[in-house]
Amino acid sequence: IIAPVLALGERAQSLGLTQHGALITAQDASAADAVATVAVCVAAPLCGIWALSRRLVYLTDSMSHGVLAGVAGASIFGGSLLLGGLTAAIVMALTVSVLIVRARVPEDGAIGVVGQALFAVGVIGVSLQREPRALAHVLFGNPLTVSTADVVVDVVLAVVVAATVAVMRPLLLATTFDSGHARTVGVRVGMVDSALLVVLALTVVTGLVTVGVLMAVTLMVAPAVSGGLLGRSLRAMTVIAVASGVTAGVVGLLVSYHAGLPTGPTVALVAVGEVVLAALWARPGNALRRTLVRDGSPRPARWVTPPTRPEP
Repeated sequence: IIAPVLALGERAQSLGLTQHGALITAQDASAADAVATVAVCVAAPLCGIWALSRRLVYLTDSMSHGVLAGVAGASIFGGSLLLGGLTAAIVMALTVSVLIVRARVPEDGAIGVVGQALFAVGVIGVSLQREPRALAHVLFGNPLTVSTADVVVDVVLAVVVAATVAVMRPLLLATTFDSGHARTVGVRVGMVDSALLVVLALTVVTGLVTVGVLMAVTLMVAPAVSGGLLGRSLRAMTVIAVASGVTAGVVGLLVSYHAGLPTGPTVALVAVGEVVLAALWARPGNALRRTLVRDGSPRPARWVTPPTRPEP
């Protein structure tokens, strides 16, 4: 990954700068978009496994909308859209964490209030733009807007996310599957939760200029679901999720290039298609039919704890 990034940097310098930050030619933009997309396709599934296990998918979805506030503010003041989105995502993560840990607000309530507040601010900011459609690439992605600086930032953020998840893995295991025992042995569960929220924020922003923040959520959830369907251990789930994410990124880029389709939605649809294939592989048609017929209702997935029934 590093070698293409350096080569792209030299190429961009030889082409000169534009007022929007060194946008490069179409050929180099394709290579830059490939590097940036692979970076987000590696980082997103790593966090998606923990977001799915800890029931934080709603948070990632709300965060993708809350990022709009930082992007709109950066556009108004002429700053970096990536830094603006990153600031909004981190502010949302820390605010939600404070409301949950300190104010004892329910998780769904804190996420809904903060996320919708930032989204409302973002909508107002977009309405103040001279050309509101100019920010559409932030939501849905656009390869032609990827600059060398964006590629470098995406790769650095992906490396930071992967390293953080690897370092925090023992703490995440302890707090995810037995938070009570983790507290008794001295683990600060609130700090671990806050750190994970910040990592999720970094992951959402990583896909801001490539697949778009809305489709970055799909890359976090869909590969993780595929890993959960096919993997028999957490390590296997993680490997399958990352492989599924990278495959979706590469195949989606090729299909979007040859078919003339938007990159972000195409990558997202490929990732969803992988979930369908994983479900059919894990539960073939007859087995799936028998599962649905049994007890008159579908059985929960392996990562969902089934509800307990009260005794008569």
